[in-house]
Amino acid sequence: MGGAGAHTGDGGTPLSLCIVGCGPRGASLTERILANAPALYGDRPLDLHLVDPYPPGAGRTWHTGQSGLLWMNSAADQVTVYPDATVDCAGPSRPGPTTAAWLNGPLHDGSYAARRDQGRYLLDFFAAVTEAAPASVRLHLHRARAVDLRRGADGRQQVLLDTGGPVHADRVVLAQGHPDVRPEPAPSGLTRIGPGPADPDALERIPPGAPVIVRGLGLVFVDCLALLTEGRGGRFTGPPGGPLRYRPSGREPRLYAGSRRGVPLPPKPAPDPAGPSTGAEPLRFAGAAACRAALARPGADFDRDLWPLIRAELGWWHYRALFAAGPDRTRMTWPDFDAQYALLVTDAERLAKLAAAAVPDPTDRLDLDRLAAPLAGRTFAGPDDLQHRLRAHLATTLHRRTGPAAGTERALVDALRRTGEVIEELWRAGDLDGTALADALRRFALGTYLSSGPPPLRAAQLLALAEAGIVTFVGPDLRVETGRGAFRATSPAVPGAVHEAAVLLDARLAMPAPDRLADPLLRALWDRGELSFAPGSEGAAVPRLDGPALHPVGADGAVHRDRFVLGPAQFPRPHANAAALRQTDALARRLLGDAAGA
Repeated sequence: MGGAGAHTGDGGTPLSLCIVGCGPRGASLTERILANAPALYGDRPLDLHLVDPYPPGAGRTWHTGQSGLLWMNSAADQVTVYPDATVDCAGPSRPGPTTAAWLNGPLHDGSYAARRDQGRYLLDFFAAVTEAAPASVRLHLHRARAVDLRRGADGRQQVLLDTGGPVHADRVVLAQGHPDVRPEPAPSGLTRIGPGPADPDALERIPPGAPVIVRGLGLVFVDCLALLTEGRGGRFTGPPGGPLRYRPSGREPRLYAGSRRGVPLPPKPAPDPAGPSTGAEPLRFAGAAACRAALARPGADFDRDLWPLIRAELGWWHYRALFAAGPDRTRMTWPDFDAQYALLVTDAERLAKLAAAAVPDPTDRLDLDRLAAPLAGRTFAGPDDLQHRLRAHLATTLHRRTGPAAGTERALVDALRRTGEVIEELWRAGDLDGTALADALRRFALGTYLSSGPPPLRAAQLLALAEAGIVTFVGPDLRVETGRGAFRATSPAVPGAVHEAAVLLDARLAMPAPDRLADPLLRALWDRGELSFAPGSEGAAVPRLDGPALHPVGADGAVHRDRFVLGPAQFPRPHANAAALRQTDALARRLLGDAAGA
């Protein structure tokens, strides 16, 4: 157990807190500690250590030296790190600008900032909050990588740095974000890149015209596309609002790309012409209280008791937006539909019959299974047949998310985000056991797929690259094997088709299995059994935590109460009582309040 021998600041030795990782999450926690310290810790001396090899605030992902071709996938007016008055937290609010308001200039695709510009915003945030730090707080910035975390003879913790150290701390917060993965070695004569964020240096070593097998069609894939096409001198042309054409430079590789689903992420829906919504309308069926009540039933099961509520919530938001889009798409008034829907909320079969009676076009009805796996059960006559159908799918999806139906798409994406926040809240509070958590992660892979896509312009560019032959899709259930001196990519949906290349680009960013952790500190804790993991989705793993306190649990079940794990999260949205900001405030007060009361 942690905590033995910890100093509290009541004697001669100041309390020492250490945050490992000072990207957006670490910076947010820093702001909350500084904001809460006067009320909870008074004028007693407090040492706050921040450890990160990258500039504090921006961290690695948002560093300002990266290519301007790498964009955010959240609209800049929907991104903040400032806890405004809507955030339901005990600490003081700190109103501040969104990314869009701070940049006050043109944005990519009309709404999206480059990551390096988001980094500038984060650096400014960090500078502003630390310049206003209470005089009693001594801030120590360590531009170094933490390589281990041990306990000294006095029970205090020692954070070992690659530049020396150690940093002595009473409480340590691990906020490294997405951990690096150790790549599997490539066979002799072959090249493997990734998994992990797009690596410009590694991508630059791919020869022009070389065939490349790409595993993953998500956001890392989108980043790699930008660097390997526009980054090599290619250009997109076309009339405003019309289809794009790609003009190659001749330096591009040829990409053969696939994934489990076999289709790229759908783009973010076009912004609401009326502007971003403010406030957070309560969830109708799957709020935290309703989900906790379902979990309280004897023998509660996530799939049986919680998922029907979430599915009904998603459907309600979808159909409300559909009815608002115009009467020509429905056969019933919204009040009548709404009243019947509420009576049938957990009966999926009868809800489907209600939707069929009220919505004449089947494509307007919400079909989560079809959305989650557009190619499921399909077989293609050959690669050309697959390309034709997938390009049609990309064009249809792009139109649906940017045309007249965009309002319905926005409603579904918003509902996925908000129900996902409820599930995270339940997990952080310890309301989900290991089985329920695994079920939730499996179900909410759908939410990641439908709501985490790139800006619409990037989807239009991908369609142009597919039409130009730069990108060839391999198909769903991608299989990559090594044989005859090459990587070989196949899909059971395209019998007999084989794509070969000497380069494999693993364009994925996922939480690794514990034995593939590259982060030296996390690896050391796992090797010693001081950090354990619970099974996640698609072979990944998540740290085992002891409820809302965020304490890591060791392999022997011991809870390390002077350590905390603050995992990655999406950027908070303004005026929406953002869960990420509620969490960092609660953790800051826990760090300071426990000490104040010790």
